[in-house]
Amino acid sequence: MTQSIFAFIIVLGILIFVHELGHFIVARLCGVGVDKFSLGFGPRLVGKKIGRTDYRISAIPLGGYVKMVGDEPGGEIEPDDLAIAFDNKSVWKRILIVAAGPFSNFLLAVFIFQVLYLVHGIDHLKPVVEEIQTEKTLITSQGVEGFQKGDIIVAIDGESVKSWDDVVQRVDASEGRTLAFTVKRGNSGYVINVTPQLEKSQNLFGEEIQKYGIGVSPIPAIKPIIGEVRKNTPAQRAGLHAGDLIIAIDGTAVKNWKEMAGIISACNGRKLEIEVQRDEERISTVITPELHPDTNNIGEKIKRYMIGITAVNVTPQIFTERLNPLQAAVEGVLRTYEITELTILSIVKIFQNKISAKTIGGPIMIAEMAGQRAKEGVLSFVFFIALLSVNLGLINLFPVPVLDGGHLLFFTIESLKGSPLSTKAREISQQAGVFVLLALMIFIFYNDIMRVFFS
Repeated sequence: MTQSIFAFIIVLGILIFVHELGHFIVARLCGVGVDKFSLGFGPRLVGKKIGRTDYRISAIPLGGYVKMVGDEPGGEIEPDDLAIAFDNKSVWKRILIVAAGPFSNFLLAVFIFQVLYLVHGIDHLKPVVEEIQTEKTLITSQGVEGFQKGDIIVAIDGESVKSWDDVVQRVDASEGRTLAFTVKRGNSGYVINVTPQLEKSQNLFGEEIQKYGIGVSPIPAIKPIIGEVRKNTPAQRAGLHAGDLIIAIDGTAVKNWKEMAGIISACNGRKLEIEVQRDEERISTVITPELHPDTNNIGEKIKRYMIGITAVNVTPQIFTERLNPLQAAVEGVLRTYEITELTILSIVKIFQNKISAKTIGGPIMIAEMAGQRAKEGVLSFVFFIALLSVNLGLINLFPVPVLDGGHLLFFTIESLKGSPLSTKAREISQQAGVFVLLALMIFIFYNDIMRVFFS
């Protein structure tokens, strides 16, 4: 618990500091005076005044702010401060100042990814065939019947491939056109012609999609062999042991772990007859699966039927690519863009009710996740900071009054109509924005409480 709180303070402190520093630096560059630079809200705890600006840490550590001269609509400005007042600057300067906060969060993510890639590199799946799912798409070439386990894909249509990601991209872009795969098998090389076919798959959100595939995978099939039997579970009570090979459920043969888990999950709690192979002996037992908490692909907490067993670990073949500073910088931008795109898509899915709004979390969930990432190591913890930084940048760009996005909306309207919105219109909008944020905060805290105490 203490580690989670400490990790939460570090994460939030870094994100807020970078965000507000962006506002502060651009405001000073645009000639705007700054009265307060605060980490946190509410009463001042500690701080130091340098020049005009009071740099402070405040009591409520759930945000921060930069108080600029003349940034309150309709507020009075001292005559000596007119030249450094925010509202007296051009609309484009005000847009730059407001946008600098979210932009700084995106820059922080790019910087973190760049450093991670420089220090650690990027992990890739090797283009090695570990599982053959289907041979329907294979065309015999050079006397080769098709892919074999252990084949290394070195080129497609004469263009070299570096990782399995390269294979997936080339196959998906083929649109069903036959491709010539150059593979290395032992000390020999072969060309295998393959016509990709549309296959059913699932995206990150669990939605069924179709994409072109060639019926092979770089990840070994997980056999239905029990790695561990958890205590006080149906599997333990039924006498299953680690190392047992599950060969059938209710008389239906199972070939892999995914198939077996799917049957158990869909049983709705009815009794299942499970047949296992233990050494030279076949054993049959009856088990009643029980509902247990689990998470889906997007981290949403769900409940599904389980019997209390885990699989034997299967490790795919991975290599680490070392990057130079320029490559790391480019990859940092690309990764930030990918996470931004995925986050926006997730938000859209929530509004479409395709993702449960229960996945939205607040300070408690962030603290839990920060603590977990801290236990996993520095790389995982720093990656988490970058991920949250992207989220903070996006949230602040929402066109909600009192958020940066709301101010940007007002300034955009002002630039188009040639004059600012009336003070009354801005005040009403601000009140509506506060109401929306309060409602959202209540909902988020409700989710956090339900997640901690009732899941």
